This record gives sequence, C-alpha cells and structure tokens, in this order.
Amino acid sequence: MKLNDYQQKALDSVAITDKNLAALAHRTLGLTGEAGEVASIVKKIIRDKNGEADSGDIQKITEKLGDAMYYVATLAEYFSLDLESIATSNLKKSADFKKNRKRN
Repeated sequence: MKLNDYQQKALDSVAITDKNLAALAHRTLGLTGEAGEVASIVKKIIRDKNGEADSGDIQKITEKLGDAMYYVATLAEYFSLDLESIATSNLKKSADFKKNRKRN
C-alpha cells in the first residue's frame, strides 16, 4: 500500500473532521499517547526481559506503531501534508545527516 493511500483510508475513520482546535488537539494527543504506549512496552521489555521481546511484545508494538501511524497520517492531513512527501523529505534529511557524519 502506498503511504498516501493509507492516509486517505485513515481519514475515513477520523473522529473530528473539522479543522479546528479540537481536531488539532485530538490528533496531536492521540499521537503522543500512542508513542508513550510504545515507550512503555519497550521499557517493560528492557526492565523485565533484558531487552528480549517475545511474540506478545512484538504484537503489542505492532499494534501501537500502527495506532501512532494513524495519528501521524491524520495530523499531517490537518496541515495539508501528505505522508509520501513527508517520508521522502525525511529520507533525504537522514541521508544528508549520514553523509555529513562520515565527513567529521
């Protein structure tokens, strides 16, 4: 699936469709909440399992990363951004960072 197709499908189920303060808050807080849940799962893997994730952990992380991705998609749309442009820009930035690190 292409990222922009995913984004469009995600928007089919967005709770607040108007571009207002409530929508901005909902999408932003949703993203931070899901990212926090990923961090909590990883914390427990480190604390309780010496960094060794089991299949249940992987399943939970997969679900929570998907939830975070949903909120990234809907928050991007709030600002009239598309996921493919964001991804392309980020990969360029990462490549530039890597290239500049090698020079130093």
